[in-house]
Amino acid sequence: MAILNIPVTKAGNRQIEIDTASIPDEMYNLAVEEGLKILLNKGMSKVPAAKGLEGKDLDDARNSAYLIAEANLVKLKEGKMRKGRAAAVSKDGTKVSGVVMTEARRLAKEVVKNEIRAAGMKISHVEASEITKAANEIIASDPSYIETAQANIEARTAKVVSVNIKSLVHESPKLVAAAAKRKAESAVQLSSKQAGKVAPRKPKAEAQAGH
Repeated sequence: MAILNIPVTKAGNRQIEIDTASIPDEMYNLAVEEGLKILLNKGMSKVPAAKGLEGKDLDDARNSAYLIAEANLVKLKEGKMRKGRAAAVSKDGTKVSGVVMTEARRLAKEVVKNEIRAAGMKISHVEASEITKAANEIIASDPSYIETAQANIEARTAKVVSVNIKSLVHESPKLVAAAAKRKAESAVQLSSKQAGKVAPRKPKAEAQAGH
């Protein structure tokens, strides 16, 4: 058996040390099964979701997914499986939209930034790519971020806001006048430049025709 350090996502990826020898066989097998399920299902973002498919299209999608799973198993056996980005797949196996993933990543980035501050580090001293990478890993290890993001998007979509913006926001006469003044000054400068230009020379043939 082995000693593993498993990150706890919502604890800022702080790790819990686990001696696998202390886990009962049944629970150990469960952990391995769940982990393999994630690894074998990697790289299937281009496989059409089964929902809405029928007949040959459904069979083709399932066959494609199965072939990818077999290829992932080969990578595992050969030690070539690499840790990737968050799997853009929801609990029911359907592909997660880009909008939902963007929201999930926003939520995860906030967690990363909070933990950076808590660690006494400055966010401005950390590359944006590092923050994004950490956020992707958090999402990959905790699907609740996708669930929360989905709920947030649905709530925004369902909420109908009717606002009379003119009753809340008013244009500033001062700013309107300043904008008009700048526009007028620009027009005057343009006219002056055009007036100072020398008229272009006429083509030779045209000049001779005028005599």
